[in-house]
Amino acid sequence: MDRRNFLGRGLGLGLAPLVLAGNAAAAADNSRADLVRRRFFPNVPLLTQDGKKVRFYDDCIRDKTVLINFFLVECTDGLCPNAIANLRKVQDLLGERMGKDIFFLTITLQPKKDTPAILKEYSDNFNIKPGWMFLTGKPADVETLRQALGYTDWDPEQDKLLTNHIGMARYGNDTLQRWGGVSLRATPENIASNFKWLTQV
Repeated sequence: MDRRNFLGRGLGLGLAPLVLAGNAAAAADNSRADLVRRRFFPNVPLLTQDGKKVRFYDDCIRDKTVLINFFLVECTDGLCPNAIANLRKVQDLLGERMGKDIFFLTITLQPKKDTPAILKEYSDNFNIKPGWMFLTGKPADVETLRQALGYTDWDPEQDKLLTNHIGMARYGNDTLQRWGGVSLRATPENIASNFKWLTQV
């Protein structure tokens, strides 16, 4: 998966905050926010590692600050376990904010194999704390999310390869409609620092 494609396609309508005033401007802002939400956050049904049924937008994104990434339980190149271990350190750095105003969403790329029980075992191995959901669902719904969030390759043949995944995450604030991308190979301190500007109006 091409990092430039990921960043180029990603949530382009929502990367920078807009400052608007007045009723007409507020209406325009609401329309813009609704457009972003419909395009990039399909409200598909998913299951958490605890077997809880959730809707992607309504339960995982709405009014929250989130970090979203895709991963493979059976990752052969070490990219995914290293990324999860790195995010686990970020979770510690964010402290009490995790599960209150910041949430991590990690979605499997192999929903046919990765049941909630498998995701639970995986997350337990990393001692994942509250505020971080590992998600699976119907393959078609997970594919809809992958496409909508821009985790794709322009080459159809490359796009079919599960091993062609990328160590990048989307992060943002739904209320403020501020979104960006960050490398999961960055230091935990660098990743954690990206959340500061998301709470500044």
